[in-house]
Amino acid sequence: MSECGNMSLVSAKPDEDLLIASISLNGLWGSRDGGQSWQALGTGANSATITNRGSLIAYDPTNTMRFWESGTYNGVGVFETTDDGVTFTALGTIEPGDGVSVDFTDPNRQTLVSGGHESSAIQLSLSTNGGMTWSEIDKNLPSNTNCTEPLVIDSMTFLVGCAGYGGGMTGIWRTTDQGSTWTNVSTAGGAATPLLASDGSIYWSSPNNGGMARSTDKGVTWTAVVTGVVNTAAPVELPDGRIATLGSSTIMASADHGMTWSAASTALPYGPSGLTYSAQQKAFYVWHFACGFGMPIPVPSDGIMRYAVE
Repeated sequence: MSECGNMSLVSAKPDEDLLIASISLNGLWGSRDGGQSWQALGTGANSATITNRGSLIAYDPTNTMRFWESGTYNGVGVFETTDDGVTFTALGTIEPGDGVSVDFTDPNRQTLVSGGHESSAIQLSLSTNGGMTWSEIDKNLPSNTNCTEPLVIDSMTFLVGCAGYGGGMTGIWRTTDQGSTWTNVSTAGGAATPLLASDGSIYWSSPNNGGMARSTDKGVTWTAVVTGVVNTAAPVELPDGRIATLGSSTIMASADHGMTWSAASTALPYGPSGLTYSAQQKAFYVWHFACGFGMPIPVPSDGIMRYAVE
């Protein structure tokens, strides 16, 4: 049993056969058999309890046992594990938010940027000590919008997407001085979690199903590669280098950096909240949540659906 927004995230770990699902109020759950069975994560001694609605999991590219979780509502917003999800540590008292990004150019992983959520008092926060303490870095970002989707390039250079949910400006902003100043670098993109692909390209969905933007120079310049074909969802990279995301009725994939798209699945079972791809299972997974009146609200029986890729 859970609450509105119950099935908030499904993420496929890139380096092992592990799916992770976030259930609001009930923490993270893992499956190592393609979703046939699930076991609670964070059951180790002295593990912090995750109650937020998971919004993103960031996996350490060189340490298979380490990843970070961010989530909205219900308590602390960012957690870290260094033992593959057996135990979690809350990173300070940062408020719940839409995403967290880590400086993976630093072997010590000291720089993190966390986004707020919707009407949060703080849109964007910075930690330079691995999440022990945080400071606000959104004072020079546009107002009446939602600049809460961060991407750390290095310890000084960050990008943030602004989705415009308050009626303000949308697009992508960039800083090279840890957020003291910001420059608008694109009016496209800025919604959902950006994808940093293996070739160094950054792909970022646009608000209101407005397409996708791509950068090949660490976010300095951007090209709107498609409009109206794909929905506002976080894109994923497939093992063959294609980029995939949600379309209006199917999963869509592009083999030419987003210029053209074709269906990569049969018809979607519903309007999903997002998608992920498991290389080990050779399958896409989509998910959705339930809402309603009163509490508790059960997770939908079809909350996670699988599409096998030949």
